[in-house]
Parts: sequence; C-alpha cells; structure tokens
Amino acid sequence: VEEAKIRRGTRGARQRPAGFAMMAEDLQLRKVFDDVMAQVEEAKDLRYESVESLSFLFDKVLDKAVDIVQNSCVKRVVGERSGREIFQVKAGRSTGARRQSKGWLQQCHAADGQHAEVPDEYLVLPFHYCSCHAFQFEVINRGEAFLCKHILAARLARALGMTMTYVVKDELLAQVLLAY
Repeated sequence: VEEAKIRRGTRGARQRPAGFAMMAEDLQLRKVFDDVMAQVEEAKDLRYESVESLSFLFDKVLDKAVDIVQNSCVKRVVGERSGREIFQVKAGRSTGARRQSKGWLQQCHAADGQHAEVPDEYLVLPFHYCSCHAFQFEVINRGEAFLCKHILAARLARALGMTMTYVVKDELLAQVLLAY
C-alpha cells in the first residue's frame, strides 16, 4: 500500500527531513512524468496510455489540470530577447464555484471579516515552482506531491500547444516576476 502511495506522489503523513535532498522515489516519478510529457509533446495529443500514466501519478489533480487547460486558462509569457518563459495559470475552480475575474487579484472575505487578497492567477515556472498555496503546503512543506495542478496544467498546455502566448520585453517579464 505504501509503495502505491509513493508511486502516486503521496506519502501520507511522512515528512521530508530538514535539508532534504531529492529522494530516489521523487527522481523516479519525475523521470516517468518527463517521459510521458515527451510523448504528449511529440504526439500533440493526450493518448489513452498517457492519460492512464498521468492518472496513476496524479489521481484527482489530473482532472483539475485538464479542466484548466480545456478552459484556456494558461498564458505563456516569453521574453522577447532572452526567450525565457513563465506561465500564468488561472486559479482552477469547479464550474459552480467560478468567480468573476477582476484582473490579477480578487477580494474575498477572510474568516475574521477582513478582506483578503486571493490571486486570480498563479505564477508557474513549469519545472520548479508555483505561487499557489497547494504547492507551498503539499509539495514543499509536507512532501505529499512533486507538483500542483497549476504546474501540471502549464506543462500539459505547453506540450499540447494550447497556451495563449504573449511575447513581451524582458523588462516587463522581470516586473511580472517581481509582482509575485
């Protein structure tokens, strides 16, 4: 059972030790994931075998990531001279809970009645980072997954050619990075 959880990218309550170096299981998961994504990119299609592999690795997160991609919620922002790229992925919400977008940030009521800023879009560096809370909590703090739905959505959209691509000056790209 534990082995199946590890292969799926979850480890129950097991914590990563301080000063953690990537474990062998994580490297194996990343290798399988990278191989599947290479197949998706080559075919420009999500074939049955790829869906099965991704479903095994990501379970419920895959459905949410595919929903984000299908709703055209992934922007690819490329630096004009440098060619560096980042992704902005809209916060995925179920259709019934979808809120009207008010630009970069939305306001919501916090538990104490104060207004709190909730990002409408998350910054995604497709191999390393997402600015969402799930990435911070489940990937970095608890080590239960090796990526969040936003990173998966960005990688899928890129592989399938389903991003909205914007070429911008490198200075603007730097400003976007600093805004997060």
